[in-house]
Formats: sequence, C-alpha cells, structure tokens
Amino acid sequence: MDIMKVILHLLKITLLLLATVVSTHIINAGDIQNENIRDGKTIEKPKIFFEEQIYDFGKIYIGESIKHGFKLKNLGKGELVINNVKSSCGCTAALVSKNILLKDEEGEIEIKFNSGHYVGKVTKSVIVNSNDPENSKYKLTVTGEVIEEVSVNPKRINFGIIKKGDFCTKNLEIKTVPELKIDIKKVESSSPYVTIIKNKTGENNYVCQVTISKYDYLGKLNGIVFVYSNSNKQERIDVPFSGEIVGDLTFYPEVLSFGSVKLGQDVKKTVIVNFINKDVKIEKIEADPSHLNYMISELNNISTKKIDVKLGKDIAIGKITGSLRIYTNSTIQPVINIPVHGEIKG
Repeated sequence: MDIMKVILHLLKITLLLLATVVSTHIINAGDIQNENIRDGKTIEKPKIFFEEQIYDFGKIYIGESIKHGFKLKNLGKGELVINNVKSSCGCTAALVSKNILLKDEEGEIEIKFNSGHYVGKVTKSVIVNSNDPENSKYKLTVTGEVIEEVSVNPKRINFGIIKKGDFCTKNLEIKTVPELKIDIKKVESSSPYVTIIKNKTGENNYVCQVTISKYDYLGKLNGIVFVYSNSNKQERIDVPFSGEIVGDLTFYPEVLSFGSVKLGQDVKKTVIVNFINKDVKIEKIEADPSHLNYMISELNNISTKKIDVKLGKDIAIGKITGSLRIYTNSTIQPVINIPVHGEIKG
C-alpha cells in the first residue's frame, strides 16, 4: 500500500514537471513571436522610386537653359527621408517637395541645366541621398545636345614656332545655322602683328586667313581673334591664338635655379640649346660668379647642345646671384643671358 502511494506521488511530481516545461515553452514561443512583431515594426523599410531615371532634353542652343522635375514616390512602409541632393558641374538640383515622405506619398526633384559654354553632347548627373537601405544614393541623369548658332574651327589657333622675319597663316572656319540667317559682321584682332582676310565660301560658311608677321621681338606670342555676329546668343566669339617667335636658336630653361643647397652638396643643372640655324655656333661661355663650373656636350642631334652647370667647391654660404652668358656668331642672338640664383646653407 505504501509502495502504491509512493508511485502515485512520483507520478504527480512528474506530471507537474512536464506541465511546467510545456508552459515555459509556450511562454518562450509567445515572447519570440511578440519580439518578431516588434522587430517587424522597426524594420519597416522605405523604398524610393522615380518615374524616370534619365531625362533627354534633346537639342538646345548655347546659352539656353532647361528645367525638369523628376517625380518620386515612397513605395515602402517606412518613412522615406531625403537627406540632400547633389549635382555635377553646370547643373543644379533641389528638392521642391517635403523631405519626409510616408508610404505612397509623392515628391519632386527639380533640376536646372545651364548650357553656358558647353557644346555638343552633354551628360550631367544628380545624386539623391536618402535613408532607403537598398538605394541610398539614387542617380538621376540629364542628357542632350548643345548646338552653337555660330561655330568656329579651330577653337584655338596654334601658330607653332615661327622664325623671326618669317610669317605664318592659319585658316579659321566659321559656320552658322542656316535657318537662323546669321551674318558674320567682322573678324578682327587687337594684335598689330595679325592680319585677317575674311572670305565667304557658302551661304552659311566663312573661311578667314589669319596671318601673323612682322613680329619684332623673340619669345611667346598670345592674343585673341574676335568673331562678331548678329546672333543674340553669340554676339562675340573669342578665339585665342598662341605661338613662339624664335631666332637662330632656342634654349631651356630661361632661368637656372639651384634652390636651397647645403654647403658641399653636389648639385647639377642643365641648359639645352637647340640650333635652328645650323650655321650658328657657340663661341664662348662666361659664368658669373666664377665658382660656377660648366661643361658643354652634344646630344644625339648635332644641332642640340647640352650645358651642365655645377656649383664649385669653393662657393661660400649665402645667396647665389649671377648669370650664364652664352656668346654665339648669330646676328640675331649674339648673347644669351640666363639668370642664375639659389642659396647655399651651412
């Protein structure tokens, strides 16, 4: 009888333990489910959507500008926050609606492109930064073509190297849009060394002969050719020109700079002399101060000389000021004077 009581008591304890375990599992499962619900609320994501990603404005004339609105919508369940909008050069963009959009709410990004001096095919980008976890940097694109009412070719005239006493002529082509009936009124330059002859080669085409001559000194030349028309958008087009007038020889660099040098340091600088007139020779070289040492040699080309200049060991601490003088048999450039400077430190 006692044994039966013990067995029944053990069965009660076992059943009680099983009930406790089951109850615990049910409670834990409920907690997990509630936790997932809470997580479900926190992970509700926004989703940015644009009706179009690329806008092609077609063709516009230089100087004109265009505006376009990119429509956007929040397709997600969470709040969509537009942090900022960034655009590339030549293009501006702004959010013209509110920056926080709830589910299914709409907004708009307005862009403006100013053609300015752009010519030909143009592509600009706009980046929309938002809290969309899958597309935080959404790229919008604006593309099209900018047309000139008056076009010139080349955009810059390079006369290259001209020997003193010679002349050089380059052609400048000018074209206008036929249907606009634009007239090229005049083509001129403020440079006294430039002459321009304008010829009409077609209904809307011109060819100008731009000649540079009688340049009375050696060195770089720069200037601008001005093209005037009756176009409202391009009344004047500036065409830069450049070149170099040379004598019997050229040299580089024009200044020898040793910079800051420690006493006793072995430093070498090089001058390259190129002979345009093959009959011209170097007769002698003088260095000032006298503790500048030099050595002349030929490069692979017999018309080019190399002059290596070093600081002498007896040079004193202080500033270096002087020159390297190259004497030639040229009547145009009998003496080439190259300034020398630097500083010796102890």
